[in-house]
Amino acid sequence: MCTQSTPVGYDHAKVQNSYHTLKDFNMDQKEQFSPHSHIPYGEAGTGFYTDNTLGCYNVIQEATPLVLESIKNTNIKGGSVFTIADYGTADGGTSMPIIYACVKAIREKYGEELAINVIYEDQPVNDFKSLFMRVHGHIPGPPSFLLDFPNVYVTASGTDFYSQCFPKNTVTLGFSATAMHWLRKKPCSITGALHHTMITIPEEGEKFREQAAKDWEQVLLKRADELMPGCQMVLVQFAVDEKGQFLGNTDGNKVSMHHLMRDLWKGFVSEGKITEEEFHHTTFVNYYRTLEEFKKPFETDSPVTKAGLKLVSMETRVVRCPYKQRWMTEKGDPKEHAKRYVPTTRTWSNSTFLSGLSDSRSPEEKAKIVDEFFQRYEDEVAKHPEDHGMDYVHAYIVVKKE
Repeated sequence: MCTQSTPVGYDHAKVQNSYHTLKDFNMDQKEQFSPHSHIPYGEAGTGFYTDNTLGCYNVIQEATPLVLESIKNTNIKGGSVFTIADYGTADGGTSMPIIYACVKAIREKYGEELAINVIYEDQPVNDFKSLFMRVHGHIPGPPSFLLDFPNVYVTASGTDFYSQCFPKNTVTLGFSATAMHWLRKKPCSITGALHHTMITIPEEGEKFREQAAKDWEQVLLKRADELMPGCQMVLVQFAVDEKGQFLGNTDGNKVSMHHLMRDLWKGFVSEGKITEEEFHHTTFVNYYRTLEEFKKPFETDSPVTKAGLKLVSMETRVVRCPYKQRWMTEKGDPKEHAKRYVPTTRTWSNSTFLSGLSDSRSPEEKAKIVDEFFQRYEDEVAKHPEDHGMDYVHAYIVVKKE
């Protein structure tokens, strides 16, 4: 497992201000394709996402016993292929240790004769370059199962998980972490805030809840098509837990991440850097579900249960921010700490702030505004590092297809 150390494998100064947008697409392509999730931030092929999202290693590590138990409970015929599907993989780094553990367990159970196919799924704009650089060992990080085990194959799918990605009844083990909170479309803009957890107008809240419910059912139905009967999938997804805690807003931190983002972005309106309309259009198109919302599609005679899916287990867990833990243990220069910490919030949020800005602005102007926003975020963290931390709140879900 990757240790909680300073990211390696890239020039931090070089990639700190780089970003991906759809600016390399022509206008016709922009009109034809719009990602439902964020657009990766950081230079393609550098492994920036994983190197700056260290907490996800710990989140996924917590799921290792669940996937190993799923493999133990799965029996397939000789001569077939054991297919592992990693949905919403990003650059593949954070799931490398758990996929490695899966391949090792499969080898121990079935021997070297059984072919193992690992399929990584994400959107067409995903940083698949970093993914393949990682699995082939060209980016430093966790050991690669592809290099350490025989008869293992790696492929990628650029079909998003709201569609059927793989042939019917071909996935032996499904896995996804921190991905299925992204919605297919924006339900509405949010009055006075950026994230659904701060909605104050009931009608807006209902629109987000309805879209999230439809999307969760859609995700499960498509996985039901792909999963082999008798096989399982483990889904580790952002949640609002029983205490009302969610990503970046837990009892371990004085400052709420989403509230601070809102306040800083609102401050840009007061300073005339962005317009009120741009603030209103800046919306995180995602939703953190409660356990009740996760469970609902598994009710008797629902489309999901009719498709053969059964809920095996579900629970919430809080995984503490490794950057905050490092600061509390080692201290040091608060400005350097802030430079390490803030990118873990930017890897997935950068494109949301860019998308809120008017198309009348040039890409360069948009980038400059967003760069300044995250510099302000760094400045705030440097003032009181002990008050900031992006703790993770997830639901750990095991589902079986009967």
